[in-house]
Amino acid sequence: MVRSVKECLKKSKKRRFTQSIDLYINFTNIDIEKPENKLNLNILLPKGRGKEINIGVFADGDMNLRAKKLSKYVLSREELEEYARNRRKMRKFANSCYSFIAQADLMPIIGKKWGIVLAPRGKMPQPVPATADLEPIFQRLRNSIRIRSKKNPTVNAPVGTEDMNPEDIAENIIAVINAIEKQIPRDKIKSLYVKTTMGQPVEIKLD
Repeated sequence: MVRSVKECLKKSKKRRFTQSIDLYINFTNIDIEKPENKLNLNILLPKGRGKEINIGVFADGDMNLRAKKLSKYVLSREELEEYARNRRKMRKFANSCYSFIAQADLMPIIGKKWGIVLAPRGKMPQPVPATADLEPIFQRLRNSIRIRSKKNPTVNAPVGTEDMNPEDIAENIIAVINAIEKQIPRDKIKSLYVKTTMGQPVEIKLD
C-alpha cells in the first residue's frame, strides 16, 4: 500500500497548491441502495487530514464566546432564527463548513428549521453540552472524514495531502478500509485507487 501511495505522489505533477490525496473504492455484486449496505460513516484518521477544515458551531452564551476562539463560523440562537428566514444564507453557511456541533438545547430548533438544509448534506450537528471542552472536540472533527454512499457502487474519501509522509497516508487508508469492512465484506470491494487532486489514479492491491 505504501508503494502505491509513493507511486501516486511520484506521478503527480507539482501544482501551485497543496493537493489532497483521495481514496476511491469501487464495489461489486452489491446493491448499495439497500439499507444494510448504505454507508454513512464518520472515520477518525489516525494521522489526520493534513489540512484544516471549517467547523461550524451553533451556541449561545459562554459556549458561543469560547467557540469563536476556535472558529469563525459560529451562530447564536438569534442568528439561527435569522438565517432560517433566508434559505440562501442557510445554504451558504452549510456549504462553508465540513462538520457542525451544536449546544444540545438548540438541537430542536436546528432540526426543525435547519434540517432541510443540513440533513441532505449529511451535516446535522453533533450535540454537545454547553459546558463541554471544545478543543478536543474540534481536534477530533478536524481529523475525521465522512463517507456517504449514493446510488453508484463507489465512494471516495480524502485520506491526506501530498506533503504528508506516504506511510501516514497509507495508515489513514487502512483505517478507512477497516471501517468500511465492518459493514461491507472485503470480497465486495472490486478495486481501490489513490490519486492526488490533479493526478492520475494508482491502483491499490489488497492482500
